[in-house]
Parts: sequence; C-alpha cells; structure tokens
Amino acid sequence: MIGILSDSHDNLDAIKKAVNLLNKKKVDLVIHAGDLISPFTAQ
Repeated sequence: MIGILSDSHDNLDAIKKAVNLLNKKKVDLVIHAGDLISPFTAQ
C-alpha cells in the first residue's frame, strides 16, 4: 500500500495525524509530493 501526502506547509499537527494514520494502515511506502517549507518538517 502506498500513502501520498502533499501541501503540508509545515503544519506539524496535520503531519503528525497523517503519519499516525499511515502507520495505522501499515503503508509500505509514503510519497510526499511537495510543499514542505522548513527542513525541520522533513524529520
């Protein structure tokens, strides 16, 4: 299963919710299609 994220714009709360959902669904691969603003968000 593949998860796709985009337009996160450093919204850490939304990113955490998405990561939790993707982990719960046990996706095999996550693709981020862009719009990270600050490098700290990628961590």
